[in-house]
Amino acid sequence: MMRGAAAALAIALTLVAGMPAKAGDAALGARLYHEGIGADGRPVTGTVQGDVEIGGAAFACVSCHRPSGFGTSEGGSYVPPIIGPILFAPSSPDRNRMFRELFQEVQSPSYWARVRQPRLRPAYDTASLARAVGEGVDPAGHALDPAMPRYALAEADVANLEAFLRGLSAEISPGVTRDGIHFATVIGPDADPAEAEAVLSTMQAYVEWMNGRIAVDTRNPAFSPNFRSDFIDAYRKWRLHVWRLEGSPESWEAQLAARYAEQPVFALVSGLVAGPWDAVGRFCDARRVPCLFPNAELVPEAPAERGYSMFFNRGLVLEAEVAAAEIAETLPETARIVQLHASAPRGARPAAAFTRALAARMPRVQLVSMGYDGPAALERALAGLAADGAPDALLLWTAAPEADLAVLARASVTTGALYLPSAAMAAAQATLPPGLDPALRIVWPYEEPEGYHPRQYRIRAWMHTRRLPVTHPRLQLQTYYAMTMVEFGLMHIITDFHRDYFLEIASKGAFIVAPDRSLSAGYVVLGDWIVP
Repeated sequence: MMRGAAAALAIALTLVAGMPAKAGDAALGARLYHEGIGADGRPVTGTVQGDVEIGGAAFACVSCHRPSGFGTSEGGSYVPPIIGPILFAPSSPDRNRMFRELFQEVQSPSYWARVRQPRLRPAYDTASLARAVGEGVDPAGHALDPAMPRYALAEADVANLEAFLRGLSAEISPGVTRDGIHFATVIGPDADPAEAEAVLSTMQAYVEWMNGRIAVDTRNPAFSPNFRSDFIDAYRKWRLHVWRLEGSPESWEAQLAARYAEQPVFALVSGLVAGPWDAVGRFCDARRVPCLFPNAELVPEAPAERGYSMFFNRGLVLEAEVAAAEIAETLPETARIVQLHASAPRGARPAAAFTRALAARMPRVQLVSMGYDGPAALERALAGLAADGAPDALLLWTAAPEADLAVLARASVTTGALYLPSAAMAAAQATLPPGLDPALRIVWPYEEPEGYHPRQYRIRAWMHTRRLPVTHPRLQLQTYYAMTMVEFGLMHIITDFHRDYFLEIASKGAFIVAPDRSLSAGYVVLGDWIVP
């Protein structure tokens, strides 16, 4: 939502001129900035575009100026940064800070014209801040964009907001030194060793490649193709730390905190965790550490507001919801549905999500849900299922695909449709008999199995030139993508090493696929991409 293209924030007030300023409360200012709640606990109100009344969280400052305070562009309009070091200092053109807006984004001519306007002004103080957000005029007397709301606030709200803004992105984030920037990747205790090696070798090769490029670019600072010397202060050597977790998830936060105390990092990147990501996510949210695209199937079902973890998709919960959506489209409410799930989180969590999603779509359908603990228990459950007759659909949420599908292959179970999670695809190809092919359905939240994105060729070539074995293509391609997002983010923030800004720079669904042994991938997509 776009409301601000001005030098101040998306809040305004009524302030009696000449009254002495009172020290503000930065915590209340943060609430005002993020939620649009005044010091009295009520939503603030105001107008936009002259006479349109607005108020509350939807029109809070953060909506346009973002958590970092660095602003953005939206709808062809420019929202300037309002961080403390910029707002409370005289304005001066900064080519490096304007580089992204001028050269790295596709924008309208009117946007570029606005960005190139010098708009020189004195530093903001309490009075000029009040006038800017209340009347839409900056300290030099320039009118601010009419899309920026003008709010009516109490004097205390202005003081609180000023106190918050003075500290907003005032210092660079931990994990950055004069010549280096530190990243970490998390490997869970149950991660498959071969998969972990594939992830780590890809990351280490990317770091070596980046540091080689940095060394070349900084070897002769005076040499300036593409204005490279203008950005010499932005270069930092990448330093990668591998944080291996041990024990149960209940102890992971403490382990991560200890590692972080020893060496703060700017962000967590990629990684591999077989169990729930919740503990790692809580650590990142508590310390405001970005976590970019971990390889995790069990992402938090209820992520924290303004959370710091970004995922490729919602993992097994997404797959369960997609399965429910497809069943609701293909079977009547008189159908008999059975789901078997491992008692471990990799089975229990998607089973619970499927139950909720199916109940919402087919409230009268008959659903039987049974948990099991290990292959022997699964074998007993399948034997009982065979005695009860073939269900219209059978779902198996497995925590150990190879072992569980070996049991399924031996069982004399028939069903109209057999649904498996994406993690079971390879085991299904290797283990299940061809007789199950007509019923088999796998939820696949990735590129079509027979699809080949052009960029994959470039990435594989990059890996081959570095003699990097491609043993786990999907994991390695996802890891490579996570590393490119780090590179892309750093390229945009230049020397503004602030985590919120970095995270801001950086519609999930899935296919249903079925076996087709005539194809090299072994599977074919059934229907369109499903967004549950």
